[in-house]
Amino acid sequence: MMRARYAALPAALLALSLAACSAPEGQSTQGGSASADTLNIACSQQEDFCQAIVSAYTRETGQKATYVRLGAGEVLARLETNPGEFDVWSGGQAENHLVANDKGKIEKYVSKNASALPSQYNNAEGIWSGFYTDSIAFCSNKKELERIGAQAPTSWQDLLKPEFKGRIAMPHPATAGVGYMAMYTVATLNNGDQEKTVSYFKELVPNIMQFSKSAATGTEQAGRGEVAVAIALDSDCEKANKAGYSDLVTTYPSEGTGYEVGAVSVLAGARNPEGAKAYMDWLLTTKAQDLYADVPSFAAPTLPDAKVGPNVPKQDVVKHVDWDVRKAADSRANYIGIFESQIAGASSAK
Repeated sequence: MMRARYAALPAALLALSLAACSAPEGQSTQGGSASADTLNIACSQQEDFCQAIVSAYTRETGQKATYVRLGAGEVLARLETNPGEFDVWSGGQAENHLVANDKGKIEKYVSKNASALPSQYNNAEGIWSGFYTDSIAFCSNKKELERIGAQAPTSWQDLLKPEFKGRIAMPHPATAGVGYMAMYTVATLNNGDQEKTVSYFKELVPNIMQFSKSAATGTEQAGRGEVAVAIALDSDCEKANKAGYSDLVTTYPSEGTGYEVGAVSVLAGARNPEGAKAYMDWLLTTKAQDLYADVPSFAAPTLPDAKVGPNVPKQDVVKHVDWDVRKAADSRANYIGIFESQIAGASSAK
């Protein structure tokens, strides 16, 4: 059985962008073409969602727009190494936008449409506003579970069972926000006890087949039966299921789970700041959020009157931990450092 390994080294990610994919109106680019007449978007959502939303924005507003699909950790790195490359950050967990603001990378902007958002989906200071939400879940392959004689996990402790040895996928916290969300969720359940949190993940390591660069990698691995379970967003699991991986099933930890507020922020030093603000305004309209059901993204919109797709996991029935966005942001660097040195680093040396 393949031992847990760290699939992508953080140093190699500083200059990394995913392969470009052209679209009729909104286009994916490799970056570096920032200009005052084009809106340059760092998009931390799945590729098809990025393409559909950016294309819709261009059609409706006439604003030229390009995007680069990047994970949250990659965006934070690019903001450091190539300031001014992007005008707006679209997607990614709200705590990562707070981290960017702490580094002076956000231009605060209170959108005229932000007042319609529930308070948990908005930052009153204008650092970020949320436009979608989903939850951490366990995405399991029913056939693979049957093969190894296991049940779909319904608690964090279930993941430690011996039958899951080498059969779980988890995204690395340094490159995928979902990985850090999982770590911070366990820390929250341990009342912030760092020692207990590290101990849990050290115990989990033998059951991890791979620490992947992105969250979507894990759901695909589960869909193909390469692992039995992926720690993933419920929206990603549902998306993979509808894309043809019909053996996938979603369960949630009974102790409680973390949830994502997918945020949008205007970036400091933007070459097109007015375009960035206009894009943020547009994302916080019901018309824009109604599009999610048609992409489909399988994440829930944040506006109460927006259309919800038929297969979007119901967030109001999920038991959530008490998620403190500010504390999650403040703890990120510390926990990622611990994960790399004591957990992923130790596992790769085996």
